[in-house]
Amino acid sequence: MSDLVRPRGHQDAVTGLVQSAREGRLPHALLFTGPDGVGKFRAGLWLAAALLCEEAGDAPCGVCGSCKRARAASHADLFPVDARAHDQDELTVFFVAHREDRPSTAYQGASIEDFLGLRAAEGRGKFVVIREAHRLNEVAQNALLKMLEEPRDGVHFVLETATPDALLETVRSRVVEVRLDGLDRETCEAVLFEAGGFDRTDAGQMEEVAELVRLSGGSPGVALELGARRAPELAQLLGAALTGERAAHDVAAELWDVDGDFHGKTAFVRRRVRAETILDLGLGILADAERCLAGGDPAPLRHGPAAESLAATAAFASTPARRRMGRAWLEAREDLRLNLSPEGLVDRALASLPR
Repeated sequence: MSDLVRPRGHQDAVTGLVQSAREGRLPHALLFTGPDGVGKFRAGLWLAAALLCEEAGDAPCGVCGSCKRARAASHADLFPVDARAHDQDELTVFFVAHREDRPSTAYQGASIEDFLGLRAAEGRGKFVVIREAHRLNEVAQNALLKMLEEPRDGVHFVLETATPDALLETVRSRVVEVRLDGLDRETCEAVLFEAGGFDRTDAGQMEEVAELVRLSGGSPGVALELGARRAPELAQLLGAALTGERAAHDVAAELWDVDGDFHGKTAFVRRRVRAETILDLGLGILADAERCLAGGDPAPLRHGPAAESLAATAAFASTPARRRMGRAWLEAREDLRLNLSPEGLVDRALASLPR
């Protein structure tokens, strides 16, 4: 299993949970919260693998039969639930409860209920690890709630999400939250060099890694995604438009020409993901410019250089103009959910900039 790797930056938290389990104090259901892309899902898999390991140490030994099966995603007592791995946008009830009849476009694999219906194969418990639990729709959450309310002996759930407020309060009340925060710069850069194929001997790639780490706020998963989407290049174009260095209508066309990797089932979805990236970057620059205007230090900010330049412009110093820009970009981002034209929404946001 590619995700069965040591959770960088979260070793102490996970080791503490393993020790709690050895002492019989581990809650039956955990909720790992924290920013996107900091390794919460991997931490959940690592915890499960450690508790399934035949050596019964503080971490998976990596060499016993149980660890090998966990790494190969073939362990009978470990059930990862991952919408993205099955090309699904949400975790429907089919992921949770057994249903014979389901649409052809729905998830077709085994459910959590199917998994729990089987006796533990190796006698060290059964583990369900749910990636991006906020993707559970309401029907799926209610089906899961029944399992959380009546936990079976030896069964443990680990849910992870960056948006715990998306979960029903009834679900949240039956899990114990464990916070896993962003990684420090050195750790985040180390993960990128290991996982992203960057070359430490290449000065240009060293600068790119540093930029991606800054833009991601210490999240290697987000940094890798931003790199694939060519976010630094998009952010540079947006900064030039926001500060008036370049005309917004010229930048608009170039934003759609940047050769990034925007995943989606259809061309429209891929365009929407690109627009989402563009609008999020623009909102990030605007927010950081507000912090600079209030006297904040731009150095630790994700968009520090562009934000500092924007905060120094006469247009941004005007409260009405500043509010108009912020409102336009927020509304464009929110309207992406309405399946409006992605290009039109980006153009609308850019049109709010002073000419």
